[in-house]
Amino acid sequence: MGIADNPKYRRINDDIAAGRFYDSLQHVLSASQRAVIAKRYSEAFELLHHFAEVYIRAGEYAQSLELMKEYMNIATNSGIEFTEANIDQVISFFCTVKESLSSAQEPLAGPLAKDAILTKSVAIADSALEINPHPKLSLCLGKHHMDEGQLTDAQTYLIQAQDMEALFKLLDYWGSLVQEHERPFVFLRCILIQLATGDFSSAKCLLLMLNQDFESSNTVPIPLQMAYIFTELFENPDYLLYKVACKVYKPVIDADPNFPRLVHHVRERLFPGHEDPSDPYQVDPTLPQGTGNPFASLLSSLVS
Repeated sequence: MGIADNPKYRRINDDIAAGRFYDSLQHVLSASQRAVIAKRYSEAFELLHHFAEVYIRAGEYAQSLELMKEYMNIATNSGIEFTEANIDQVISFFCTVKESLSSAQEPLAGPLAKDAILTKSVAIADSALEINPHPKLSLCLGKHHMDEGQLTDAQTYLIQAQDMEALFKLLDYWGSLVQEHERPFVFLRCILIQLATGDFSSAKCLLLMLNQDFESSNTVPIPLQMAYIFTELFENPDYLLYKVACKVYKPVIDADPNFPRLVHHVRERLFPGHEDPSDPYQVDPTLPQGTGNPFASLLSSLVS
């Protein structure tokens, strides 16, 4: 028996049907808390998710967001596993919000305007990712940010999702927005981020999707040559080759203020603990010496 026709929740459904949204919200929160106290967590999650979507379809976004905030509060503090089923519910909520906003007949205004609702919905999804960094949710958010034209954010989520088709589509579109000679830098930046985060397989896959003959360097754009060399280093680490590559491609590295930091993190992956005072990328050039490694926030802070 579903929640919609369960006598247990008849009062809530009657309140919603009569437009008593605040009263129904309090009853939903109380029912979810009773389920939590009884350790029926899946029931609490299902209840909150179900009525969150009911409120969205009724245009009551404030109540919907309140329920999903409680959903994430339970997930964060209960100590139980946040499963793929939970991820699916968060994705369903987020997609329902987007669909509802896109079909709204009248523009929304005030503290719950469209942008504010989307921002709060993204924050809920981000909270879920912190608990369970599931590729499906990363992909969902990556596609959302691409739809919104927020390409840097989209890249971050799609790298986490490791969906090469979606990532290539983003980079190909991004490349179409810049001058032709800048296009290879779009792909190089992404590949360096992948390597810096240790995702060698995805970086290699992205290179293959570029359909370049990397054995013939005369026809491959210089930034992509660099991407190829650095990716190959992960299969056969060679410090001398790394040093030569850094020297040869220094003009490329200097072309983007983020590249020196990325190269530093790639170096840390390839040659951890290797000391060489002559290597300008031995330390993060953006940090004072002795500052801790900011690798945990690499994806969110490196590229602007």
